[in-house]
Amino acid sequence: MKALNDEVLRKVGRNVLLFQQIEELLKFLVVNHRLAGTPINLVERREKRAGVIKRQMMGKLSEQYLDGILSDAGVVIEEPKDATQAWISFIFSITGDNDFMESQRADLELMVRERNDLVHHFLPRWHPGSLEQMTAASAYLDQQYEKVLPMLEHLKSVAKSMQQAKETVAAFLASNEGERMLELAWLQNSPLVALLREVATQKARPDGWISLADAGQLARIHESDEVAHMKERYGHSTFKRLLIASELFDVLDEPLPNGGFRTLYRVKVH
Repeated sequence: MKALNDEVLRKVGRNVLLFQQIEELLKFLVVNHRLAGTPINLVERREKRAGVIKRQMMGKLSEQYLDGILSDAGVVIEEPKDATQAWISFIFSITGDNDFMESQRADLELMVRERNDLVHHFLPRWHPGSLEQMTAASAYLDQQYEKVLPMLEHLKSVAKSMQQAKETVAAFLASNEGERMLELAWLQNSPLVALLREVATQKARPDGWISLADAGQLARIHESDEVAHMKERYGHSTFKRLLIASELFDVLDEPLPNGGFRTLYRVKVH
């Protein structure tokens, strides 16, 4: 009987550890699958979120895993409209058909029920003087372990995939191509390029072209500070070079009757 009782206690500890591992994985996934902020406050925002998630119970964590990681594919984290710094966002999600989603929901609900049953309702099964009841308790713990273990393995796989995705993104951003794309994205959304694009859209000739000299004059009026510091902020000293570098415009040197030329541009049609 002592050996059987000790074995039951060992299995209780094994199953409790299994549920704790699942809980930690859920917390890790819920905290890290969705990150957003500036380079300055990104870590602080994550730590604040982690502090909230750390206090949540298994049932709530399961709901957030279902509603967040399994259900928000395609959702974009919107940056603040008044952002004055670079805004970084990362979303990791899993998609699947209805059968997959319902299977995941059922498995998580089963896991939560089994965890609550062990933690809150196992005591009535504890009869150290009864061979029959302790044998049944041992069998119950084994069955529970086999039912819940696949969830642990699934969450490990998801966590590994998420880490690999983050590493892939980090490696790309650290590469020359990643750096080029970040700079291009910044340039395309910069105040000066946005103004030149708006002018080209609203004041173009019937053939779609607009004089760069005219657009530049408007830029000097409405974005005078940006124009004055163009070389310092944009890396280009002329509007023409800025337009070409942004990759958003077609640029044309139109011949004039006097033998000279004037530069025209238009927004590229994709």
